Amino acid sequence: MRRNFLKSLAAMALLGTMFTVPARAADDVIKVGGIFSLSGPAAPFGIPERDVVEILAKKLNAEGGVKGRKIEMVFHDDQSNPTEAARGATRLIQQENVQAIIGSTLGTGTLALMPIAMANKVPVLAPIGTIDATSKKHAFWPWLFRSAPTEQVILDGIMERGVFTPKRKKFAVMYQEDAYGKAGMEYALKLSKEHDINVVASVSAPLNAIDLTAAATKIRNANPEVVLLETSAPALGAAFVRAAKQVGLNAPLIGSGSLNQRPFLDAAGPAGEGVQVVSLGNWDDPSEKQNALGDILRAAGKKPSGYAELLASTGFLVLVEALKHVEGPPTGALIRDAIENICEFKDTFIDGSICYSKDQHEGFSKDSLVTVEISQGKFKTIK
Repeated sequence: MRRNFLKSLAAMALLGTMFTVPARAADDVIKVGGIFSLSGPAAPFGIPERDVVEILAKKLNAEGGVKGRKIEMVFHDDQSNPTEAARGATRLIQQENVQAIIGSTLGTGTLALMPIAMANKVPVLAPIGTIDATSKKHAFWPWLFRSAPTEQVILDGIMERGVFTPKRKKFAVMYQEDAYGKAGMEYALKLSKEHDINVVASVSAPLNAIDLTAAATKIRNANPEVVLLETSAPALGAAFVRAAKQVGLNAPLIGSGSLNQRPFLDAAGPAGEGVQVVSLGNWDDPSEKQNALGDILRAAGKKPSGYAELLASTGFLVLVEALKHVEGPPTGALIRDAIENICEFKDTFIDGSICYSKDQHEGFSKDSLVTVEISQGKFKTIK
């Protein structure tokens, strides 16, 4: 019996060692979750988001981390599916013990994971433009911070940049069938009333649609003077652009920010000539700050592809800035409070500044926007 008792004590001691080692290691590591669409329709956006965050984390750790702590990124592929985004949040929080999350790629995914993040007091930096996501009507609002221009900011920018002129009083909208597309479409309709513009057609399509001939034909027959593309999926936007060319829809096409990326350019092909996008940055004509990010990506063996790297890198750098101001072990609540005190923050790879507060979690303003136009297979900055 004595021998068995001693064996039991030894086993308990071993188990105690097994459980205390990770606790000590956790003092030197800050775990951060990344929920991105690495497969499915939004993968052209999610993959570069994952890549840039991973590269920046490795670079930061090589330089000593944050106040001596290394950042460990733990990723989850939400498959462009909101249910999977919620499952990923549960796994990252409950099994991986992350203190913050960057993601999801899509607004629907972010909306799905936020109740889980809120229940566990984990702040989320979401690279999404979905207007409704940061509405204070959501109970989870205090835990969600946007690391992208809201589609409201982009649509206001479109209006101010001469897209709708006195000669353009009729427009049509093609939008994707999710929270992002629907909210953008509804806000565009609101703006049309304020500016006395007539909406002659409104057509939707699912994210995975590949044949938009019927949608393009309906819009062509409505005879608009400009067409607004409310889609964040490059494949969907490109499918409509090609269909528009095929059916003879000659009205100017204006895309939202997410189409400012190489996958859209490549998929649209010659049909994309002349398409304009109001967005962030331009990899074909980068600013000094954006070019610095390009150098980091290329040094890591990655070719810059578009808008996604700017959004995800901003979320990561905001999180790093918040961690610099957290005293003691960085809990989710302390990180959230620190983010709310970040304002006039310019240490990112975008032009313009980021500002949050206890009353607003939007971050971006119109001073970060540029207008680009596809010309001979490249994006040309026109404003």
